[in-house]
Amino acid sequence: MAPEGFVDDVKKILANESGGLHVTPGVHDEVRNVRFQRWNGKPNLLEEMSDVLVTISIGEDEIRGLAEKIGENASPQDVDLSLMVLAGKISQEGRKVTLVSDDFKMTTTGDRANLNVETCPPSTFIQRLAESGSKAQRTRLRSLSRRVRAAEMRYAISRAGQYDVQAKLTWMVDSLLSSKVAIAESSDDSSISDERKLIAALIRSIRGENVKKSTMNKLGLLPDVCAPVARLDEHLSTLSSDGSSDDIRQSYDSTVQILSEVLEITGLGLAPLGEEMAELAHRAMAGYHYRTESAMGVMAKMSGDLYLARLHLSRALQHATLIDDVGAEMRAMHQLGMLALANNQWERAGALFETADRQCQAIGGNRLSHLVLSGISRHLNDETELAESHLRAAIPIVQSDKSGATQILTEVGNALLTVDCPGLALEVLDEAIECAIESGQEDRLEMLADLLLLANTAISNREQSQYDGLRELLDSLNEIHEDVEEEFQARISDIDSRAVELSRPLDETWSEWQPAIKLIPDGSMLTVVRIDTDDEGRSLVVSHHGELGSIGLWLPDGGVQAAPGNLIEINNSRVKVAPPTELLRDVHNIRGIVAIEDPNALSFIVNTDDILDDEDELNLS
Repeated sequence: MAPEGFVDDVKKILANESGGLHVTPGVHDEVRNVRFQRWNGKPNLLEEMSDVLVTISIGEDEIRGLAEKIGENASPQDVDLSLMVLAGKISQEGRKVTLVSDDFKMTTTGDRANLNVETCPPSTFIQRLAESGSKAQRTRLRSLSRRVRAAEMRYAISRAGQYDVQAKLTWMVDSLLSSKVAIAESSDDSSISDERKLIAALIRSIRGENVKKSTMNKLGLLPDVCAPVARLDEHLSTLSSDGSSDDIRQSYDSTVQILSEVLEITGLGLAPLGEEMAELAHRAMAGYHYRTESAMGVMAKMSGDLYLARLHLSRALQHATLIDDVGAEMRAMHQLGMLALANNQWERAGALFETADRQCQAIGGNRLSHLVLSGISRHLNDETELAESHLRAAIPIVQSDKSGATQILTEVGNALLTVDCPGLALEVLDEAIECAIESGQEDRLEMLADLLLLANTAISNREQSQYDGLRELLDSLNEIHEDVEEEFQARISDIDSRAVELSRPLDETWSEWQPAIKLIPDGSMLTVVRIDTDDEGRSLVVSHHGELGSIGLWLPDGGVQAAPGNLIEINNSRVKVAPPTELLRDVHNIRGIVAIEDPNALSFIVNTDDILDDEDELNLS
């Protein structure tokens, strides 16, 4: 029924209202062949609205759970149930949700299920859009609303013999009246916008920017009380200035000290102030605390303490919710999802990545990494249908930009290696190589081959068996063209051959102390694959070298603070080399065990550029 220009009107109004249209894949299936009848050429509705709709997959178990809660006889159809589950999820995230449907059963059963969402028919929703639009948009949308309302009433009356039509008609009228009241109330409420203006002014003050004197007077003591929080960003900028560090623990400890000092100073300043002023301050300072906690979480992960990393990243997420920054929340969710994968918490990882994906769509970001990791997590949790739906959503993104997909898949694969998931990284990097070949990125192929070789030698036979069916799932991500199939197979074959060669025991071992250069070429480094600590506190650092493959560094005194992805440098020490036991070869796929004469000669080096996300670095100015 909509006239041409309808989608543009909706886009502009939603942007002004910071809103979005959310659907589930089942909605796509139901309207796949619907066309705009009044448009020139009658284009497909889904194609025209693809960049307006936010599509979220819902698990079959969640749909069935809601159906059981409602009762099978009263329960709506599965597609409607999936929308009700989605609406409930978004509502639980603290956002206002309106469930738009002309199915009256969704209203009555939604109340029964305590979804805490409002429902209204399409005509009312279009009327609300009209009230939020310009004069021309109001005219067009009000006309459309009336046409839709007439169709809704005709349909309701035609079903008079199947349910209580009067109840539905009353609901339709009430929803229209209540929406007009809500619009009138919201237009008179300016307290929220005033509060946001004060918070924005306080943030500018902390940054050292000029703020109107009248606004500074309203803020009172807050600019002086909150000023010390700027030290956090100043400190973070020094952490990545050198590009690398061989003492990440010292960097972490110095950050703890700075954070403690800032918290104490600002806490003393805020204590005498009232609750409202303190709330303004906390929201203004939340961005600084988010970046600090996020950086500390990454540093804790780099030093191998995943439990501490999770604590800091959870705090980062909490602070992100105070700054109304969906991007910050998304990044914190994604990092927490990676930690959940590392701990084999598949269901929790899937939920985190899926939430990150919803937030990514809200800000118009690239969803590929979230979708791939959501699909992997759900597959590992035996939720095959949900995993496949995530991959189907990722396919168009890959097809539209093979070069961009190469970069993102490479980052995902590398991130999986840093949380000791080489089996997962292997499958993702395989897809990255396909995209790199198709997009002619020769400069990336050598680096990808090295990463894939590392993943191949890092994975054990035991790990590989955990990922049955994953390759088939990820193969659907990119359909490689026939003209590059031969090149792809040749490169993969070469990597496999090198991996087989580097899985054999070392040609030479020795029980006498020898210079480290005899084993490891001068100037080259090892990459940490994983750290295995036994019950007695002794550590085996499984590492990889491009020419040697995987070797284990035996450190009987333990106390290793490192993580996968760290680089190892051996300075002026001798080594002994022994063949691995059959058990160690099976578990860690190592070629030899190396003893270090002077453990203090080992340096674990991290890339400090990874401490802050690119988006966070932009906020340091």
